[in-house]
Amino acid sequence: MMGGDAPSFNASDDGLHRPSSDFYDTETFWYSFFVPERRMGGWLYTSLRSQPGVCAGGAWIWDDRSVDPWSIPFFEQFSWLRYPSEADPARLRFPTGMTIEVLQPLMSYDLVYTDRDRLEVELRFDALEAPVALRSGSPPYPKAHHFDQTGHVTGIVRLDGEEIVVDCYAMRDRSWGRRTERGYPRVGYVWAASPETSFLAYSVPDRTEDRAHSGYLRSGSVLSYLRRGARQTERDPVTGWVTSMTIDAADEQGRALHAEGVALSRMVLPGSTSICINTLMRWDIGGATIWGEDQDVWPIKDYRNQYPKFVVT
Repeated sequence: MMGGDAPSFNASDDGLHRPSSDFYDTETFWYSFFVPERRMGGWLYTSLRSQPGVCAGGAWIWDDRSVDPWSIPFFEQFSWLRYPSEADPARLRFPTGMTIEVLQPLMSYDLVYTDRDRLEVELRFDALEAPVALRSGSPPYPKAHHFDQTGHVTGIVRLDGEEIVVDCYAMRDRSWGRRTERGYPRVGYVWAASPETSFLAYSVPDRTEDRAHSGYLRSGSVLSYLRRGARQTERDPVTGWVTSMTIDAADEQGRALHAEGVALSRMVLPGSTSICINTLMRWDIGGATIWGEDQDVWPIKDYRNQYPKFVVT
């Protein structure tokens, strides 16, 4: 089913990994969730660096009313919190306010997030497939272990006193290894998830093409790596935001993927030297409606040069 050059994972990979002597050794935990009828998306994210002993990350929730960090429904992004004092692989508690409890190794998790003020999140993630490794040497993390996994996400988000029900199919990922803050090129990370079908495509956009170089396709219980593909985008001419998208790809078993997506909402997530324009997508795959995301990563200098007329209002 999967190529022999792909690493495998076990229950220990739910916990923190043995740190290396590399200052840039980084471990990350990411979970997404959606409320499609409200065009609302959300992320829970934690990043750890063992050598300097710091924890970063937070929570983000957006909808179609705004895109800027200071005006989306919820934005909390920490950079220099203390490293967690406990490392129980079955129950990881982070100073960001995020807790991950393992119900079934590599497959099922209870998620909690609290900011002690406006936001309380209680979700459950039940995987649709086993973790899928990013092949060794593949960008954007050529020197880190990384896997992606879609799942059924259910639970409650309480934001500013409102209780919001979550019942969706979404993505999580994990990575550990060297990750710096400079030198990121443009990256496309696009995915969709449902019980019947999941796909993920990593792409490298440039001025002439947007080639999907890795990822996977799951149809039913059969999962295989992509061997070729393309991400074609329609963009707002002023802001550069993706408005619609087509994915055409084929996997190593020869199965074809054709997905047409429409953008519903987005947030702009700033990094140290790059930005991620993260878009909630409604996909049509073979007549079925499936939800997912496009993560459109730009070096800030490239985005500024490409869309100089864009002014945030």
